[in-house]
Amino acid sequence: MKEKNIDSVGQTFLLVTSIKMAVGYILLHPILQNTSKLITPEKANFFLIFAVFLTIETLVTIRMLNKKQ
Repeated sequence: MKEKNIDSVGQTFLLVTSIKMAVGYILLHPILQNTSKLITPEKANFFLIFAVFLTIETLVTIRMLNKKQ
């Protein structure tokens, strides 16, 4: 995307992140509805991994946008 149109990198990042969040919510919805104490680590694990990858993707996108020529 960067080579085609640098101005679309941010919009593409937001679109892909939104799609990933929607898919993650759809997959996690049954676990979120469960109130069992055994499920709590699964919820925390999902959100921790999601936050780590979101941070990495954000940093990569920021670097791409800062290298704008």
